[in-house]
Amino acid sequence: MKMRQAGLSLIEIMITLVIVAVIAGLAYPRYQKMVSRSKQTEAKTILQAVYVGQDLYKMANQVYCENLEMLDIQIPQNAKYTYSSKTGDNGTSFVAKAVANIDSDPVLDEWQINHLNQLVNSVNDVVE
Repeated sequence: MKMRQAGLSLIEIMITLVIVAVIAGLAYPRYQKMVSRSKQTEAKTILQAVYVGQDLYKMANQVYCENLEMLDIQIPQNAKYTYSSKTGDNGTSFVAKAVANIDSDPVLDEWQINHLNQLVNSVNDVVE
């Protein structure tokens, strides 16, 4: 009577490792894209706050504000994006920008919002 050995053969282990490697290879780029998109949420949220702050400032002063520090908004110390604002037409319009390198490549991610509340991703750092 032969005794049967319990356990996995080398071929079974190698096939399992290949399957796991293929799944990981397909999932990791998608995971990285989702992480980058979640970072873009910061820019959208803060730029919407800038729009509201600019709108309130204009109601009180009849012009938009050039300096973001004068608006009643909080930009976190550890923000991933750098925020700026420019006014035009003697303070009757503005464009606020958020710029960051969210995935460590040479391309910068850039978002803009204007006095008409038009939020645009002018340079998308998240590659499709």
